Amino acid sequence: MNLFPFPTSSSPSKTKTQQQYNMPHHDQDQLDPIPQAPEPKARPVGATEYSWCRSVPLGTGITVLALLLSKQPNIHLLQTTLDKLQNSRPLLRTKLRFNSAANTFSFITPPDPHVRIQPLDLSSTADIISNSDQSIDPYHVILEHELNKNSWSTYLDQSSDAETNVFFVTLYTLSENRWAVVLRLHTSTCDRAAAVGLLRELLVLMGGENQGGIAEEYENEVEVSLGIEDYIPRGKGNKPFWARGIDMLGYSLNSFRLSNLDFVDADSPRGSRVARLQLDSDDTQKLLDVSGHSVFALLHSSARYWLFVMPFT
Repeated sequence: MNLFPFPTSSSPSKTKTQQQYNMPHHDQDQLDPIPQAPEPKARPVGATEYSWCRSVPLGTGITVLALLLSKQPNIHLLQTTLDKLQNSRPLLRTKLRFNSAANTFSFITPPDPHVRIQPLDLSSTADIISNSDQSIDPYHVILEHELNKNSWSTYLDQSSDAETNVFFVTLYTLSENRWAVVLRLHTSTCDRAAAVGLLRELLVLMGGENQGGIAEEYENEVEVSLGIEDYIPRGKGNKPFWARGIDMLGYSLNSFRLSNLDFVDADSPRGSRVARLQLDSDDTQKLLDVSGHSVFALLHSSARYWLFVMPFT
């Protein structure tokens, strides 16, 4: 007795329903093609950004943020945080492309975060600081090492095309209880002023706090930003206010071009060094007295500004 309403597999005939069911769905395949990956977005650099693109290969214009930690960081959490920053700040995931034929720079922004942490163990970190002065703190040595690590020097060769990240992250193991997280950026995408905000955002996200609504800002992706000049309202670019604003953005670059500096040796290899000033409690109090009890004293000397962070001991 056949209990099935349709012929069994041994039956030579098939119902219309079975024939339709077993037919390949060619029409469905045509309606649902394989989704294509989003194309990277691109835009030419603005005038101010172009100035940095020309200066950075020579060594001027590398922004470095360094965090000294006494507890080994969670690399997975740190990488997740960096991915959020790259989504919310698309310039952090851009690549700087040089077109030798047109002699132009442009920002190429991939659709997904791609900057990854480069962890260095104790041995690899020791190799970097082995040739330095032993009296200098290894953290200080690593900071100077990053300042002099120019990933964009290849742009000096203008006869060939080049494409490089604008953002690099390295985790150094200084000792068994000290680590340094260093962020190195091309200044066309993050200058010294923007670096302060970037550091705050990084710490807020790492701490899982929601200060001022920053956490919600990373839920949605945003488009790559415009050039600095493109934010000026149309027809107002010739106004003194906007003209002075653009000049202020270039001060940090132009300050390195002072013509009144007498270099004794201009031919030897150049490098960046960091000067640190530490004050004891007595000197700190004296400086506070003359600066109106401000935590920061901003001093002006020889057309340069020096910012002293005063530790209270």
